[in-house]
Amino acid sequence: MITSRHLPRLSLAALAACLGVAGLRAADGKVLLTPDRSVKIAGSKGKFDFLEVDTRNNRLLAAHEKDETADFIDLKTGTVLARLKTGPTVGITTNPAGDTYYASVQDDKRIAIIDAKSLKETGSIALTGETDAIIFDAKDGALYVTHDNGDEVWAIDAAAAKVKATIPVPNGPEGMAHDAGADRVYMNSKTTSQVVVISTKTNTVVAQWPTAPATGPHGLAFDAAAGRIYVSGDNGILVAIDTKTGKVIGSTEITKKVDQIAFDAGTKRIFCAGPGQMSVVQATKDGVKFLGNVASADTAKNVAVDPATHQVWTTYTDGTDAYAKSWRQP
Repeated sequence: MITSRHLPRLSLAALAACLGVAGLRAADGKVLLTPDRSVKIAGSKGKFDFLEVDTRNNRLLAAHEKDETADFIDLKTGTVLARLKTGPTVGITTNPAGDTYYASVQDDKRIAIIDAKSLKETGSIALTGETDAIIFDAKDGALYVTHDNGDEVWAIDAAAAKVKATIPVPNGPEGMAHDAGADRVYMNSKTTSQVVVISTKTNTVVAQWPTAPATGPHGLAFDAAAGRIYVSGDNGILVAIDTKTGKVIGSTEITKKVDQIAFDAGTKRIFCAGPGQMSVVQATKDGVKFLGNVASADTAKNVAVDPATHQVWTTYTDGTDAYAKSWRQP
């Protein structure tokens, strides 16, 4: 019998064969995801954190926290381009030009600046606390970085490589997203179960929206076309929130302990990565609809979508080696 503790040692192809076609299908029989590519990172035992797709350079940016590296994977060739030793990296983002990466190095209390061509570190931005989530505000040329388990967000002038504002926020900041149209950053507070709304013009908190029935929110994704954010709670609930009113307009059950979620604007699907399985949710006119769960690995708690190919990527370790795995959408 297959149990969750065995899942990390199975390839996705083998997993699909063992579980049967139903393991990759929704309750109505429609295919959710099809196992696709696998990139092996040999001799890697440490867990990953946030994933992001760099669409300009066609790369997967994998924050490899426990290996203390920033990993860069070519999505065309499926090869590891570099594993840059940066320290315990928990998030990587890029600027619009695609020539610079910024890595959130948690315990070192800094942001590493990385040249995208050479994949070498070229600078560092010192901060006053342990870092966590990081996003780039392309409209204002600013980085937003959360203080891990703290009560502040740093706004950084990327060109000057200097902090321009320290923003007090409710304790326990988690995932963030940038809304260029509204000049806002949306940020989860796992401690208060709220979405904190930050104005990127004044770098102040302008609203706080309850996420109930989702509690302990971690994952957050922005749907610009619909004017919504999707928020995943530790308790296994995903909510859709209207960004005009701040009200929850829909919710559905998903797998518990989701760390990161990703939204595919092309297919209107939300992918919620939790230990042992990933929930697939459809964004609808009225809110959200649960489609089903796809078995994955116990340590595959992070996810990113390539908007060009609609491939869904996760990373995990089986205790000996690490893998970047992808699925194809129907």
